[in-house]
Amino acid sequence: MARGGAVGRPKKNGDHTRKPRKKKDKNAPKRALSAFMFFSNDIRDTVKKEMPDLQFLEISSEIGRRWKQISDEDRRPYDELAAADKRRYQEEKEDYVPDPSFESTKGSRKKKDPNAPKRALSAYFFFCYDIRQEVRDENPNKKITEIATLLAEKWRALPDKKRAKYQKMNEEAKVKYQQQMDVYNAQGAVEDHDEEEENDVDDEDEDSDE
Repeated sequence: MARGGAVGRPKKNGDHTRKPRKKKDKNAPKRALSAFMFFSNDIRDTVKKEMPDLQFLEISSEIGRRWKQISDEDRRPYDELAAADKRRYQEEKEDYVPDPSFESTKGSRKKKDPNAPKRALSAYFFFCYDIRQEVRDENPNKKITEIATLLAEKWRALPDKKRAKYQKMNEEAKVKYQQQMDVYNAQGAVEDHDEEEENDVDDEDEDSDE
């Protein structure tokens, strides 16, 4: 029997248009910042100045790395700021009356695939991995943030001839990343194709039952 077409077939992600962004109530309490966010806001400009060649994601990665390595004593002020901001948020939330003309902006954010290939490291990051331990050994009393500053200074002073080594590593990493992404995307296309075939079979089964 002739197939009944694509009626009833579920739409795929790319078939629908993007929904307009919902308005947010400006009077709603601002969510409390975490200790890490206070730390990030505190040193982001410093990291940008120390490492002007880094892109946004690399800066965020560097901030995250420094956060993991700071001592409990250095972390305490940020924990206290976070605790105070949490109390502020809870107090404001208790007094807040939602405006019915605004809808909640909460949505289902697409989760990052843990199996997706990792982006290629920059030339600077390869350089840091190469000499970080050496710099630590030479400066055992330096804090993590001070070590990072020394690394940035060494990178800026590195001759072009020596820097070329890390730039080559970056280029090779980008080629490898692109190859991995091609395979990753191809696997996704196969899964989409298999899903589409399953939907076709379901449509044919529905037609044969009529």
